[in-house]
Amino acid sequence: MIDQPPAPPAEFMERLNRVLTAVKLKEPDRVPITMMAIFYPSVQAGITKKEAMYEPMKLANAFLEKMAPLNFDMVPPLLGVFPAGIWEELRTQTFKWPGSPYEESELPIDLHFQWVEGDYMKADEYNEFLADPTGFCLRKLVPRHHKKLMGFSQFPSLINLTNSYGSFMSLPPFFAAPPNKEMFEALQKAAGEFFKYQEANQYYMMEMMKKGFPTCFDLFCQAPYDVWSESVRGMSGIMTDMYRHPEDLKASLERLVPSSIESTVALANSIPSPNPIVFIPLHRGADGFMSNKQFEEFYWPTLTTVMEGLMKADLIPCPFYEGGYNERLDYLGEFAKQHKGKLIYWFDRTDMKKAKENFGDYATLRGNIPGSLMATGTPQQMDEYVKTLIEDCKEGGGLLIDGGVSGIVDEAKPENVKAMVDAVFKYGKY
Repeated sequence: MIDQPPAPPAEFMERLNRVLTAVKLKEPDRVPITMMAIFYPSVQAGITKKEAMYEPMKLANAFLEKMAPLNFDMVPPLLGVFPAGIWEELRTQTFKWPGSPYEESELPIDLHFQWVEGDYMKADEYNEFLADPTGFCLRKLVPRHHKKLMGFSQFPSLINLTNSYGSFMSLPPFFAAPPNKEMFEALQKAAGEFFKYQEANQYYMMEMMKKGFPTCFDLFCQAPYDVWSESVRGMSGIMTDMYRHPEDLKASLERLVPSSIESTVALANSIPSPNPIVFIPLHRGADGFMSNKQFEEFYWPTLTTVMEGLMKADLIPCPFYEGGYNERLDYLGEFAKQHKGKLIYWFDRTDMKKAKENFGDYATLRGNIPGSLMATGTPQQMDEYVKTLIEDCKEGGGLLIDGGVSGIVDEAKPENVKAMVDAVFKYGKY
């Protein structure tokens, strides 16, 4: 069991409060630096992506070694690097990763993991899902996502679970059946990999806390549309569904809202962190993925309901608007005006000056430093970019410094990362 400090040290609270002051649209002493990263620390530490994904304690030490000296106000969490050991034990089909022992999911040992999209639910299965969402997920979706969990396709049906006679006659043979023995052994091994990862993450969080650094988020959820697009119907499937099955699609997305809120709030109550920021990566709502009319009908309603549920629990939603959202600024602005000082809008390729003018008095702006600048630019170019960003968005608080493409890109030059930090200390004081 990892010992926890009795309370965060003063330096930790100073940095956290600097960020929260900016989020409340007040001016702290300086513009905060809240950098995300995925493999950049492990690259700088000289370990392969396979090692980073299979050896979480080695990953944690790489993050500690490379991130703590940079003097950010919030450091990256480990959560962007997934534990490949779990995928291996379950023979997961939704990812390819470095070092996978399976031909269908194998990547070279130093290549970034990749998402494998598919129509894991067919268009003619909407009625089955809507009639019994949990049963459908157990018996259909989980076995399609993970090859070693095929046994769940035989999980007892609703009538056998509600009926006492049915449950005592169906549950014992399901859990004890010889064909399912391998499945439960795989789950046990996967749980071991999960706890190994959790131990490393807790160690990292506690060590960073002792050094005075909060992580930039410890909580995570997704937009219901993105969950459905990525893990259920696939991009082409959901785009077709907007025309052929619009009401079924909307009903399914609405089914995901309560559990999205409840699971995130439960996680917030279970971890020893005073950081209320919830990271919400948005993948399919950007300009070009759909029209504004479709965005308004299918994407935005359930996402805003989730964010409102998080705010009611005193959490701070931080949607990451990946890609460009220049055509969606009116929607973002209208929502921000209803929830002043309670949101962080993290941008990737959006006009920050225009965003500041549109809703900078209502929501905190974060990010937008290009990954290409970090990887191929010069320190002087970085200095100039950060200077302009601060001049455009600093006034009145509500600005957090971070990269556009998930923070510090894996290939970033260390001298450019340093130049970014130096520029904030040079130009970001209030």
